[in-house]
Amino acid sequence: MGTDVSVPSVVAFIYVGAGAVWWLGMLGAFLRIRRAVPFARDFDDPAPAQWPRVSIVVPARNEEETIEPAVRSRLLDAYPDVELILVDDRSTDETGAVIDRLAAEDARVVPLHITELPADWMGKQHAMQVGLERATGTWILFTDADVHAAPGCLRRAVARCEARGFDLLAIIPELRSTGFVLNAVIAQFLRLVLVVARPWAVEDQHTDAGVGAGAFSLVRRSALDRSPGLAWLRLEMGDDIALGQMLKASGAHCSMAMGRGMLDVIFYPTMDAMARAAERAGFTSIGHFSLPRIVVEITGFWAMEFAPYAALAFWRIPVLQMVGAALVVIAQVTCVSLNRWAGARALPAMAQPLGAAMNGILMLRAGVLGTIRGGVWWRGTFYPTSLLRKGRRVRI
Repeated sequence: MGTDVSVPSVVAFIYVGAGAVWWLGMLGAFLRIRRAVPFARDFDDPAPAQWPRVSIVVPARNEEETIEPAVRSRLLDAYPDVELILVDDRSTDETGAVIDRLAAEDARVVPLHITELPADWMGKQHAMQVGLERATGTWILFTDADVHAAPGCLRRAVARCEARGFDLLAIIPELRSTGFVLNAVIAQFLRLVLVVARPWAVEDQHTDAGVGAGAFSLVRRSALDRSPGLAWLRLEMGDDIALGQMLKASGAHCSMAMGRGMLDVIFYPTMDAMARAAERAGFTSIGHFSLPRIVVEITGFWAMEFAPYAALAFWRIPVLQMVGAALVVIAQVTCVSLNRWAGARALPAMAQPLGAAMNGILMLRAGVLGTIRGGVWWRGTFYPTSLLRKGRRVRI
């Protein structure tokens, strides 16, 4: 380059500099998360003098293949005072029959069946509300129908909350393997969700950082009663995050943990399933119902994620190539370390460019479909954009 400074060179330096800020921020965020978020398996809080009653609410729609082993893992937990409220949400498969059979075998299982969805409700939130109305526990555990828990998980969680005064404990599950490409996409998704959620600030009452987890959100009933309640979330696509934010805003003391070794789930069994799920979050919570906004967000996202590799591939400027090489190392260390910390395999995380490319494509697809359809299909029901705008609660 000599001593001449061309406009393209200035642009290159600015771009790679922005990429450096992005990836150093990612590394810093991971280090903060690792320091702040404990593993549920390491909880060693003393048992309460009397174990409070816990109602486990499990909304299920077309979960005939997953719900039975997941529920049986809960029954093996042997928590002293528990009820499992299994809510069949208009299933068209054998989910309802499986629930009834489980209830016939174990008195702790309470079967509920929903045949119609009220207007202006998401199916999952309505099923959660129906289960909540039936619940008799002073603690409510909202969990999905495909989540497996190790024995002792619930005891550890309840003891933690009782000893430390938490009103909400969200545990992020270990994500079981589903294939290399899909795992690469999920590794990328997990990293971004954790960074956006700011787990290091969840316990700080002076921040608005709040998070829930579809796999495990243990909520004190009295804290939920002080909040606007599930009806306030009835049209929110990102219901788990919104639950945490709502409770935090209502004064609840919240906490978060990782479930590695205690809680696990196959996040999505296929890429098609993940693509369908991305349709709701991509168009609503992330994209704010705007395709142009999604395009801008994804363009910026790709620019930052690919900056290390662009610095190596497109500019023969020694300093930029050195920075690019350093950023590649930082990106790989960050992605692999976070994946291993969460209990996932390292190799898919190394395919960070693939994961970034695929996640961006899924978000763009969600924006295009949401715009063309004028809304989102979810759990067998169509929700128009005008309705979803009114019910949006997540702050991102």
